Amino acid sequence: MRARRASGALAILAAVVIGQVVTSRVPIVGADNPPFVEQGEIGDTVHLSYADVEVTDVRPAHYLAPPVQDDLVRMAGGVWVLVSVTATAVEEPVRLDTAWLVDDEGRNYRTSTRSECAITSTLPTGLPTYLLYCFDVPTDRLEGLRFRLARGDLGTGRVDGDNLADVDLSISGGDAKSWATTTVAYAAKTSSLEPFELDEVTITETDP
Repeated sequence: MRARRASGALAILAAVVIGQVVTSRVPIVGADNPPFVEQGEIGDTVHLSYADVEVTDVRPAHYLAPPVQDDLVRMAGGVWVLVSVTATAVEEPVRLDTAWLVDDEGRNYRTSTRSECAITSTLPTGLPTYLLYCFDVPTDRLEGLRFRLARGDLGTGRVDGDNLADVDLSISGGDAKSWATTTVAYAAKTSSLEPFELDEVTITETDP
């Protein structure tokens, strides 16, 4: 198979790498030293002590095409949930190390390392940084998902006692049902100081 941008500008080998959904109930936040949570919805600017965070878009995908031509396309074990974020450090550069989704039963879904989307990012002071976070979520866990972002600690995955953003992604039951059957493919993104659009790609079968 071969994947290409809808514009025809880029062709990517689309032999599919299938991943397994990884979930966790290991606490990211501790009961003894809980974080300071700032809540919002899509389009809200969530003000943290170290950064302003806005979720600008959320959408599903079945495939993600890596940015490097001829790399393998990644197929979700469940559904890729793509969360577009604009973040700005307010007083000094800051490194965002911890992003995850949480469902209504407390399961945590970490950013996928195989997606080639953002995992960590360092924000320059006062300049908006545009990021795409990608999560592999089971098809029956989409409704009610919330997105969380913090400085945290990539090594331990914990954000005890720190400030974090908690954003309701407003995924309804109807959304979840349609997202579970999506066949859409997008080109993976990481971060940029320039705004970017998500590029939908077309996957077609070709001879090996």
